[in-house]
Amino acid sequence: MDKINQRIATELNVGLAQVAAAVDLLGEGATVPFIARYRKEKTGGLDDTQLRKLEERLSYLRELEERRAAVLKSIEAQGKLTPELARSINGAETKVALEDLYAPYKPKRRTKAQVAREAGLEPLADALLKNPALMPDAEAARFIDADKGVSDSKAALDGARHILIERMAEEPRLVGTVREWEWSEGQLASKVKKAKAEEGAKFADYFDFGQHIKDMPSHRALAMLRGRNEGILDLDLDVRHDEGKPHPAEAKIMVAFGIADRGRPADA
Repeated sequence: MDKINQRIATELNVGLAQVAAAVDLLGEGATVPFIARYRKEKTGGLDDTQLRKLEERLSYLRELEERRAAVLKSIEAQGKLTPELARSINGAETKVALEDLYAPYKPKRRTKAQVAREAGLEPLADALLKNPALMPDAEAARFIDADKGVSDSKAALDGARHILIERMAEEPRLVGTVREWEWSEGQLASKVKKAKAEEGAKFADYFDFGQHIKDMPSHRALAMLRGRNEGILDLDLDVRHDEGKPHPAEAKIMVAFGIADRGRPADA
């Protein structure tokens, strides 16, 4: 609790004792308006705005700490909690950052990548990623095993690809970078679905609409989401890019995984 109180005090630029007093009063069931009006002497004069922000951050940070403890417990139970991973998890300052770190260890439904690993294809993925000079078909031929569901080289390479895709999707730094990039430069676009114009007339303003997500007012985003939920609109969030060229996100993924297109057999 001291850690949470200190963080809130720093964020609000107020004294630790002020935060501790407000937290105690909230814990006793006092409301923000009551504390702001009748308990100024205890909180050192925290006003209504400061107290509402304090209450909001207190709830968020408590939930964050509870989730952090659950994540650490889960990974430790799997026998995969290293000192370095523990430090990263303990240093995560947001729920999103915490979930990014947990993603590779989070129990999940049986994925195509998991099936490929069970078929023994992870060494193939590792080999081609490490040495793109290898001939994919020749390497894949070594992993053909009908008993494991790997009928030919294509099936082996598909499995290796699924493994790499899952790794990319679960790399915390990469995922965080792409997410922030989308939120800073992405545009939320909407199109009316085929034969839905008459039924969805109330969403006519969004039949062919787009705006940078960072500039979009919340009421507009909510209206677009409502149109999607009612089956009228299709939504897409993406950064501007040339449709005739590789998506710029591919370049970010390539850098993160040391991939380059130099015409070597396994580059593609």
